[in-house]
Amino acid sequence: MAALGRQVLDWHRLIPLSWASILRQTPHFGEQKRATASLLRKLTTASSGGALKGLPHVQPRKYVQELECGTSLTQCLLEKQRAPVDGGSSEREELISSLLDMGFTDVHVQELLSIQPSPHPQQLLAIVSKLILLGVNPEPVCVALKKSPQLLKLPIMHMEKRSSYLRKLGIGEGKLKRVLHCCPEIFTMHQRDIDRIVKVLREKCLFTVQQVTEILHRCPYVLREDPGELEYKFQVRVAE
Repeated sequence: MAALGRQVLDWHRLIPLSWASILRQTPHFGEQKRATASLLRKLTTASSGGALKGLPHVQPRKYVQELECGTSLTQCLLEKQRAPVDGGSSEREELISSLLDMGFTDVHVQELLSIQPSPHPQQLLAIVSKLILLGVNPEPVCVALKKSPQLLKLPIMHMEKRSSYLRKLGIGEGKLKRVLHCCPEIFTMHQRDIDRIVKVLREKCLFTVQQVTEILHRCPYVLREDPGELEYKFQVRVAE
C-alpha cells in the first residue's frame, strides 16, 4: 500500500504539466503531437508496471485532444484574419480580368495598378469603363490616367456632365481621344475656365463655332492658356 501511495503521489506530480510546460517543449504546432506522445511515454514509464491503470481520474488522451483542439482553434483564427485580405485580392483579380476584357494589355494593367495614390478597384474600373464608353482607346486612357491621377477621384456623374458639354463643343468620340491624350485635365478643370477660353476664341478672336472645335481638337493645350493673354497670342500668330 505504501508503494502504491508513492506511485499515486508521483503521478499527481506529473499531471500538473500544464499548457505552459507543454508549449515550452513544442514551439511549433507541427511538433505538438510528437511532444505529446513523448510526454505520454514518460508518464507510462513513471507508472512502473501499470499499477496506475485502475485510477479512474487518469485520462492521458485528454491532453492530446486539448492540443488538437487548440491547433484547430488557431487555424480558424488565422483563416478569419486572412478573410479581408482574400476579399481584397478577389476584387483585384476581378479588376484585372475586366481590364483585360476591355482590351488593355498586361503592361497597361500593371501601369494602372501602380498609379499613386492607389484608387479603390471599383472606382478605377468605373472611370476606365466610362472613358472606354466615350470612345477612348485603352492606350490613351492609360496615358491620361498616368498624367492626371486626379481623374480617378471624379464622380461618374461629373464625367457624364463634362462629356456631354464637350460633345456640344464638337469634341465627340473621334476628337476626344486626342484631347484627352494631350490635355487630360479637360475633365478636372472648372467649367468656368473652359467657358472663358471658348468665349475669348469666339468673341475676341472672332473664330466660328467650327473653327473653335478644330482649335480645341488640334491644339488642346490652348485650354491651359490665360484667357487674358490668349487674344494677344492669336493676333501675333496671325501677324506672323
